[in-house]
Amino acid sequence: MIDIKSLSQPDAVIVQHGLKALGFYDGTTNGNPGPLTQDAYSRYLKSLLVVEQPGNSLAAKLVGILKREEGVREQPVNSNRGARVQEYQSATWLPGSGWAWCAAFICWGIRELEKLADLPFPRPLTAGAWDFERWAKEDAGPTVKLFKPQQEIKAGDIVIFTFSHIGLAIEDEKNGMVKTVEGNTSTSGSREGGGVYIQDRKTSLIRSHIRLFA
Repeated sequence: MIDIKSLSQPDAVIVQHGLKALGFYDGTTNGNPGPLTQDAYSRYLKSLLVVEQPGNSLAAKLVGILKREEGVREQPVNSNRGARVQEYQSATWLPGSGWAWCAAFICWGIRELEKLADLPFPRPLTAGAWDFERWAKEDAGPTVKLFKPQQEIKAGDIVIFTFSHIGLAIEDEKNGMVKTVEGNTSTSGSREGGGVYIQDRKTSLIRSHIRLFA
Protein backbone atom coordinates (compact mmCIF):
# COMPACT_ATOMS: atom_id res chain seq x y z
CA MET A 1 0.00 0.00 0.00
CA ILE A 2 1.29 3.46 -0.85
CA ASP A 3 0.53 6.90 0.57
CA ILE A 4 -1.01 8.67 -2.41
CA LYS A 5 -0.43 12.13 -0.95
CA SER A 6 3.31 11.54 -0.50
CA LEU A 7 3.96 10.65 -4.14
CA SER A 8 6.00 12.86 -6.41
CA GLN A 9 4.04 14.49 -9.20
CA PRO A 10 5.47 12.17 -11.92
CA ASP A 11 4.68 9.10 -9.80
CA ALA A 12 1.18 10.38 -9.06
CA VAL A 13 0.57 10.85 -12.78
CA ILE A 14 1.54 7.21 -13.35
CA VAL A 15 -0.80 6.03 -10.60
CA GLN A 16 -3.70 8.12 -11.93
CA HIS A 17 -3.20 6.82 -15.46
CA GLY A 18 -3.06 3.24 -14.12
CA LEU A 19 -6.25 3.64 -12.10
CA LYS A 20 -7.97 5.14 -15.13
CA ALA A 21 -6.88 2.26 -17.37
CA LEU A 22 -8.28 -0.24 -14.84
CA GLY A 23 -11.63 1.55 -14.73
CA PHE A 24 -11.41 2.85 -11.14
CA TYR A 25 -10.80 6.53 -11.88
CA ASP A 26 -12.21 9.11 -14.28
CA GLY A 27 -10.62 12.32 -13.00
CA THR A 28 -7.67 14.39 -14.13
CA THR A 29 -4.17 12.97 -14.49
CA ASN A 30 -2.16 16.06 -13.56
CA GLY A 31 -0.26 14.42 -10.71
CA ASN A 32 -2.07 16.31 -7.94
CA PRO A 33 -3.98 13.52 -6.20
CA GLY A 34 -7.07 14.53 -4.31
CA PRO A 35 -10.09 12.71 -2.83
CA LEU A 36 -11.10 11.19 -6.18
CA THR A 37 -7.67 9.62 -6.64
CA GLN A 38 -7.60 8.35 -3.06
CA ASP A 39 -11.08 6.87 -3.41
CA ALA A 40 -10.12 5.18 -6.67
CA TYR A 41 -6.97 3.75 -5.10
CA SER A 42 -8.95 2.45 -2.11
CA ARG A 43 -11.38 0.68 -4.44
CA TYR A 44 -8.46 -0.78 -6.37
CA LEU A 45 -6.99 -2.19 -3.14
CA LYS A 46 -10.35 -3.71 -2.22
CA SER A 47 -10.44 -5.44 -5.60
CA LEU A 48 -7.25 -7.30 -4.66
CA LEU A 49 -8.65 -8.73 -1.46
CA VAL A 50 -10.27 -12.13 -1.11
CA VAL A 51 -13.52 -11.12 0.50
CA GLU A 52 -15.07 -13.90 2.51
CA GLN A 53 -18.83 -13.90 2.85
CA PRO A 54 -20.48 -15.94 5.61
CA GLY A 55 -19.90 -19.54 4.67
CA ASN A 56 -17.56 -20.84 2.02
CA SER A 57 -20.01 -21.82 -0.71
CA LEU A 58 -19.59 -21.00 -4.37
CA ALA A 59 -22.64 -18.74 -4.11
CA ALA A 60 -20.98 -16.78 -1.29
CA LYS A 61 -17.79 -16.46 -3.32
CA LEU A 62 -19.76 -15.11 -6.28
CA VAL A 63 -21.34 -12.50 -4.01
CA GLY A 64 -17.87 -11.48 -2.87
CA ILE A 65 -16.52 -11.23 -6.42
CA LEU A 66 -19.28 -8.97 -7.68
CA LYS A 67 -19.55 -6.79 -4.55
CA ARG A 68 -15.90 -5.84 -4.97
CA GLU A 69 -16.79 -4.24 -8.31
CA GLU A 70 -19.00 -1.57 -6.72
CA GLY A 71 -17.80 1.82 -7.87
CA VAL A 72 -16.72 0.85 -11.38
CA ARG A 73 -17.93 3.48 -13.85
CA GLU A 74 -18.20 3.74 -17.63
CA GLN A 75 -15.57 5.78 -19.42
CA PRO A 76 -16.60 8.07 -21.01
CA VAL A 77 -19.83 8.63 -19.10
CA ASN A 78 -22.94 7.02 -20.64
CA SER A 79 -20.91 5.18 -23.28
CA ASN A 80 -21.28 1.51 -22.25
CA ARG A 81 -17.48 1.46 -22.50
CA GLY A 82 -14.36 1.62 -20.34
CA ALA A 83 -11.55 -0.78 -19.54
CA ARG A 84 -13.43 -2.61 -16.81
CA VAL A 85 -16.77 -2.56 -18.64
CA GLN A 86 -15.15 -4.06 -21.72
CA GLU A 87 -13.69 -6.81 -19.54
CA TYR A 88 -17.23 -7.65 -18.40
CA GLN A 89 -18.46 -7.62 -22.00
CA SER A 90 -15.69 -10.01 -23.05
CA ALA A 91 -17.28 -12.71 -20.87
CA THR A 92 -20.19 -13.04 -23.35
CA TRP A 93 -20.52 -14.25 -26.93
CA LEU A 94 -21.26 -10.71 -28.15
CA PRO A 95 -18.16 -9.02 -29.62
CA GLY A 96 -17.12 -5.41 -29.29
CA SER A 97 -18.37 -2.84 -26.81
CA GLY A 98 -20.82 0.03 -26.52
CA TRP A 99 -23.80 -2.16 -25.64
CA ALA A 100 -25.79 -2.62 -22.42
CA TRP A 101 -23.79 -4.79 -20.04
CA CYS A 102 -25.89 -5.81 -17.02
CA ALA A 103 -25.94 -9.45 -18.16
CA ALA A 104 -22.26 -9.31 -19.10
CA PHE A 105 -21.50 -8.26 -15.51
CA ILE A 106 -23.08 -11.47 -14.22
CA CYS A 107 -21.31 -13.59 -16.88
CA TRP A 108 -17.99 -12.03 -15.90
CA GLY A 109 -18.56 -12.79 -12.21
CA ILE A 110 -19.24 -16.44 -12.98
CA ARG A 111 -16.15 -16.55 -15.21
CA GLU A 112 -14.09 -15.21 -12.29
CA LEU A 113 -15.68 -17.80 -10.01
CA GLU A 114 -14.62 -20.51 -12.45
CA LYS A 115 -11.00 -19.50 -11.82
CA LEU A 116 -11.43 -20.45 -8.16
CA ALA A 117 -13.30 -23.74 -8.50
CA ASP A 118 -14.73 -26.19 -10.99
CA LEU A 119 -18.32 -25.24 -11.76
CA PRO A 120 -21.01 -27.93 -11.93
CA PHE A 121 -22.60 -26.23 -14.96
CA PRO A 122 -21.48 -24.60 -18.23
CA ARG A 123 -21.08 -20.91 -17.53
CA PRO A 124 -23.48 -18.47 -19.23
CA LEU A 125 -22.28 -16.47 -22.22
CA THR A 126 -25.45 -14.53 -22.95
CA ALA A 127 -25.55 -10.75 -23.24
CA GLY A 128 -29.34 -10.66 -22.67
CA ALA A 129 -30.93 -10.29 -19.24
CA TRP A 130 -34.08 -12.29 -19.99
CA ASP A 131 -32.07 -14.83 -21.99
CA PHE A 132 -30.64 -16.03 -18.67
CA GLU A 133 -33.97 -17.80 -18.19
CA ARG A 134 -33.40 -19.80 -21.38
CA TRP A 135 -29.85 -20.60 -20.25
CA ALA A 136 -31.14 -21.87 -16.89
CA LYS A 137 -33.82 -24.06 -18.51
CA GLU A 138 -31.95 -25.40 -21.52
CA ASP A 139 -28.19 -25.21 -21.01
CA ALA A 140 -27.26 -25.08 -17.35
CA GLY A 141 -28.10 -28.57 -16.10
CA PRO A 142 -29.55 -29.97 -12.87
CA THR A 143 -27.55 -27.90 -10.36
CA VAL A 144 -29.16 -24.70 -11.64
CA LYS A 145 -32.80 -23.97 -10.78
CA LEU A 146 -35.03 -21.31 -12.31
CA PHE A 147 -37.77 -19.95 -10.07
CA LYS A 148 -40.53 -18.49 -12.23
CA PRO A 149 -42.69 -17.23 -10.71
CA GLN A 150 -40.29 -16.21 -8.00
CA GLN A 151 -40.04 -17.82 -4.61
CA GLU A 152 -37.94 -16.72 -1.61
CA ILE A 153 -34.77 -15.06 -2.87
CA LYS A 154 -31.45 -16.02 -1.28
CA ALA A 155 -28.03 -14.40 -1.37
CA GLY A 156 -26.24 -15.62 -4.48
CA ASP A 157 -29.40 -15.86 -6.60
CA ILE A 158 -29.34 -14.19 -10.01
CA VAL A 159 -32.38 -11.91 -10.10
CA ILE A 160 -34.08 -11.02 -13.39
CA PHE A 161 -36.26 -7.92 -13.38
CA THR A 162 -39.51 -7.16 -15.16
CA PHE A 163 -37.82 -4.24 -16.97
CA SER A 164 -35.21 -6.31 -18.86
CA HIS A 165 -32.40 -5.99 -16.34
CA ILE A 166 -30.42 -8.40 -14.17
CA GLY A 167 -28.38 -8.43 -10.97
CA LEU A 168 -27.20 -10.64 -8.13
CA ALA A 169 -28.83 -10.86 -4.70
CA ILE A 170 -26.17 -10.23 -2.06
CA GLU A 171 -28.46 -10.79 0.92
CA ASP A 172 -31.55 -12.89 1.54
CA GLU A 173 -34.81 -11.05 0.83
CA LYS A 174 -36.49 -9.41 3.78
CA ASN A 175 -39.86 -7.68 4.08
CA GLY A 176 -40.44 -7.57 0.35
CA MET A 177 -37.00 -6.12 -0.41
CA VAL A 178 -33.71 -7.60 -1.58
CA LYS A 179 -30.23 -6.05 -1.71
CA THR A 180 -28.45 -6.58 -5.02
CA VAL A 181 -25.29 -5.70 -6.87
CA GLU A 182 -25.89 -4.69 -10.50
CA GLY A 183 -23.94 -3.54 -13.51
CA ASN A 184 -25.13 -0.90 -15.99
CA THR A 185 -27.31 0.85 -13.43
CA SER A 186 -27.34 4.13 -11.50
CA THR A 187 -28.30 5.67 -8.18
CA SER A 188 -31.86 5.94 -9.49
CA GLY A 189 -31.99 2.23 -10.35
CA SER A 190 -31.94 2.65 -14.13
CA ARG A 191 -31.28 -0.33 -16.42
CA GLU A 192 -29.14 1.95 -18.59
CA GLY A 193 -26.95 3.51 -15.91
CA GLY A 194 -23.25 4.20 -15.92
CA GLY A 195 -21.71 1.84 -13.40
CA VAL A 196 -21.82 -0.89 -10.77
CA TYR A 197 -24.04 -0.05 -7.81
CA ILE A 198 -25.54 -1.74 -4.75
CA GLN A 199 -29.33 -1.47 -4.92
CA ASP A 200 -32.29 -2.13 -2.65
CA ARG A 201 -35.00 -3.59 -4.87
CA LYS A 202 -38.63 -4.44 -4.29
CA THR A 203 -39.21 -8.13 -4.91
CA SER A 204 -42.32 -7.16 -6.89
CA LEU A 205 -39.95 -5.92 -9.63
CA ILE A 206 -38.42 -9.39 -10.03
CA ARG A 207 -39.92 -11.69 -12.67
CA SER A 208 -37.69 -14.70 -11.92
CA HIS A 209 -34.52 -15.73 -10.15
CA ILE A 210 -31.89 -18.38 -10.69
CA ARG A 211 -30.16 -20.45 -8.01
CA LEU A 212 -26.87 -21.75 -9.36
CA PHE A 213 -26.16 -24.43 -6.79
CA ALA A 214 -29.64 -25.79 -6.00
